[in-house]
Amino acid sequence: MTYSAIADVSNVLVELIKTNAGARSPLDPNGIEVASPADIDSLSSVDVVLYPYQIETDAAMGSISRTTDGQSRQDRPLALSVRYLVTAYAVDDGGEDDDEGQTDPVERQLLLGAVLQLFHDNSRIDPGDAPAPLLQEQPLSISITDEPLEELLSLWSQFPDATHQPSATIEVSPVVIQSLNEEEFVRVEERETSVGWRSEESDDDSA
Repeated sequence: MTYSAIADVSNVLVELIKTNAGARSPLDPNGIEVASPADIDSLSSVDVVLYPYQIETDAAMGSISRTTDGQSRQDRPLALSVRYLVTAYAVDDGGEDDDEGQTDPVERQLLLGAVLQLFHDNSRIDPGDAPAPLLQEQPLSISITDEPLEELLSLWSQFPDATHQPSATIEVSPVVIQSLNEEEFVRVEERETSVGWRSEESDDDSA
């Protein structure tokens, strides 16, 4: 049962960022979360938030055939594409004179750039190489999307108490949810076929 597919993919993205955060990256592996911007306050220690804001069927996958295993057959799985709002946060805790919770705009831009670079460099993730369990056969595709400004602002307007932060959108597909509809069947191992031969005598009679 892979009804956890959306959550699994979100976890894969988080673990991908965490495992690549290091000396060459400004990202803190402990500052990555899947959450709504409305849940992040000015005192939060989070660096990057991933928010799955749009889920659609993945038309690009076409019709996935039924899954056959042994003597059972499952209905076609559901293939989805999930869009994430990727938002960078940063709190400047550099000195005693700084106001608590003061955000650093340059640091936010660095964090966002590092995450987008990471997704660009890992635009294809095979299930066997995923940094977290991914229970599907199809590889994941990650693409940075060009969300129109009006739609992006409309999205942020849904969080009236959240301050607008530097953000981008990505699309991940296919996210595959297997069907629970399953039926048993019997394979045809042998088929008996009889072939009749016409004699020359019968051919002469027909003439």
